[in-house]
Amino acid sequence: MTDPDAAITDDDRALLDELADAIVARRLATPALFFLESMRPLGFVGSQLMIVLRPIVAIVWSSPRRWDQVQRVLEVRGSTELLCLRLEERLAGDSEAVRPRNRDRPQK
Repeated sequence: MTDPDAAITDDDRALLDELADAIVARRLATPALFFLESMRPLGFVGSQLMIVLRPIVAIVWSSPRRWDQVQRVLEVRGSTELLCLRLEERLAGDSEAVRPRNRDRPQK
């Protein structure tokens, strides 16, 4: 198994960070983690499906650069694990930020 960090560029890491931030901002981190963990063996198949759907996406977007970049990242074995790790880090950060507010709540 190849090291996913070696095959993924800095731009790809930035894309994974942006994707993780967007998922957490929409409060979809838990469902996304569940989906990614259950579909991990199919990451490469998903990237190939994105190639098949590329002409349809090109109709909607004139230059789907992000689509191509996500497809390239999904081709790399272990890239879904990197996205899961980023989501888990952000979830841990969010839960720590929420904890102090819960302490200030008046007791009933």
